[in-house]
Amino acid sequence: MNQGKNINRNLLTDATLGTPFAEAYRALRANITFRRIDRFTIDRPARTILVASAASGEGRTTTAINLGIIMAQSSPSVLIVDTDFRKPSMHKHLRTGANGHGPGIGLSDVLVGAADVDQVVLNTPFPRLWLITAGAAPPNPSELLASERMHLILSELQERADFVLLDSPPCLSYADAFLLARIADAVLYVVRAGHQEKSSQHRVQKQLQQAKAWILGVVFTDVEVDNAPRVDLSANGHAIGPQHRFAVGTPSEAERQTLARP
Repeated sequence: MNQGKNINRNLLTDATLGTPFAEAYRALRANITFRRIDRFTIDRPARTILVASAASGEGRTTTAINLGIIMAQSSPSVLIVDTDFRKPSMHKHLRTGANGHGPGIGLSDVLVGAADVDQVVLNTPFPRLWLITAGAAPPNPSELLASERMHLILSELQERADFVLLDSPPCLSYADAFLLARIADAVLYVVRAGHQEKSSQHRVQKQLQQAKAWILGVVFTDVEVDNAPRVDLSANGHAIGPQHRFAVGTPSEAERQTLARP
């Protein structure tokens, strides 16, 4: 499948699904699938997962897309939802019908009643992977995401897909992710190794706890896998999240050349 010139060289393609880089995401998928939700009485894996990070540039959107691609290999249906009304980018990375030139109609349009869910679910270049873009930029992003309408839409999406991945704005900049954490099954927290500020990460952790979020685990991006356990995220004696830490490295040079190949 030809995806054209990908603007993100860390995104998986058909050509790189058999590489060690892709295997890192398969390990992540396995960890997510076999962990059971302990915040509900229902014994099942987390199906609606908020992918969050403290700041931009941590690899949050890349993680959401690559995890969705890998999940769709073994699940009947996976849906990625771009909830970043501030700086949406999913339509660019996944080359939807808008061909990267704009998000088109999407989640915001459904939230204000200008479109139905059926109108905004888009095909992606990958089988069984679907996308809902952010849609038109609303004047009140946080209010829309905190609305009862958003809760109802998410419930409807859970009926349509086996897994729903929510890509959110950075936590340090906006409250949106904390609002979404209240209604998602779990949070997958993304950190770019070596670039985190302990005080900032600790502040985000506290806010996620206040939102009663269940942190599924921490994903370290741009890291040598062997070094992942030695990454220190503690601050004031508190570790961020539970002791479930995953690591996703960066592609090798050979893999990068394949990723960049049209």
